[in-house]
Amino acid sequence: MRQHLYLLRHAQAETWSALGNDFSRALSLGGSRHAQSAANWAQETLLVPDTAVCSPAKRTRETLAPFLSNWPQLLSTTDYVESMYCASLNMLLTLLADAFSYSERLLMVGHNPGLGSLLTRLVQPNNTAAISGMAPGTLAVIEFPRGFSSTTHDGEIQYLKQKSDLDQP
Repeated sequence: MRQHLYLLRHAQAETWSALGNDFSRALSLGGSRHAQSAANWAQETLLVPDTAVCSPAKRTRETLAPFLSNWPQLLSTTDYVESMYCASLNMLLTLLADAFSYSERLLMVGHNPGLGSLLTRLVQPNNTAAISGMAPGTLAVIEFPRGFSSTTHDGEIQYLKQKSDLDQP
């Protein structure tokens, strides 16, 4: 059974401040525009995910919002998962295994360094040379031809879209 993961790092957030609350940081104006561009590209290119899992941090929820606007049927199958904020690679793999037990297409919205590590862990070793990390707003679409397994590196990158690929000049 083929399964697909749409792995999305939150778009550019407001600048971090030592006096502020990291969890509550919003997207910057450019980050908001980019999230909309990414959602529009996804709507034109990808099948609607069955499920979305998202960190509850403000910047991830704001990144997900235009996707939910474009794919309103996804609203009923979206979960905001506390453990995704500052999640370890093992936690993200556990969340994926659970979500893929009932989904063919999954949208996951979260943070680095976890998502960057996850992307490198999931794909075939010959694909890792193309991965330069997950900059803010990066969307990776990974296909698992034989279904997701947390113990293998058999994901195939179908798309790796970064900010410069999606934003209008």
